[in-house]
Amino acid sequence: MVLGIILLSTMLMGILFPRKEMAINMTAQQRGPLFYFDPNTMDSMTAIRLGIPSRQVITLMRYRNKGGRFYRKEDLAKLYGLKKDLVEKLIPYVAIKNIDRKELVKQGVNKNPNEWTIDINISDEKQWEAKTKLSPAIIQNIMRYRNYLGGFTNLNQMKKVYGFTEANYYLLKPHLQLGKMNKRKPNASTMSFESWKALGLFQDREIIQILRIRKEKGGYIGWKELVILFDLTAEQAEILQATIQISE
Repeated sequence: MVLGIILLSTMLMGILFPRKEMAINMTAQQRGPLFYFDPNTMDSMTAIRLGIPSRQVITLMRYRNKGGRFYRKEDLAKLYGLKKDLVEKLIPYVAIKNIDRKELVKQGVNKNPNEWTIDINISDEKQWEAKTKLSPAIIQNIMRYRNYLGGFTNLNQMKKVYGFTEANYYLLKPHLQLGKMNKRKPNASTMSFESWKALGLFQDREIIQILRIRKEKGGYIGWKELVILFDLTAEQAEILQATIQISE
């Protein structure tokens, strides 16, 4: 009787063990090193090895079977249910082969991915919001960081903007332009309301106060005076000094 129980247990383990082993192997495949792939031609096993969940693999296959295509590597972010962190990891490895222009027209896709552009050195908040649909908080961070740098010198600096993810970068990169910086700093004695607002350091009511004080002092406003008056942090004080012409 004891021997029968042992044999039965062994048979059950034999049935269950391969399934566990398969699950372990599948997990191992998902955690493997990344490699270049074409989302228009890869098979299900390739997708699994890249770490794409089974549900999204099925979605991908159905999308392609219905004639759907990926025209740019950033289109991978449109795959329903694919998490942002995985998109960020996979986008640099996407390698899409050339697609016939006739097919692009047939699918109703614009042949020129740069139909709209935005200059990261001169565009204001309204232009960023209208063109990129980024949140106001991220756009303000872009303005602040640009002012801190005195202007971007290369596109990769956008990655250092707080809240601006790598997925944001790769989605917008085809549209980003790096215009010439205006090396001449605005003068605190003549700056308009809009120029003060572009610094991203002061609220509207604070700018009105600055303009009033400057007028009372015959066009003069000092750096230390602003730092103390508005209790600026060390970082804000540095940005102010680095981006405008202002006396101590």
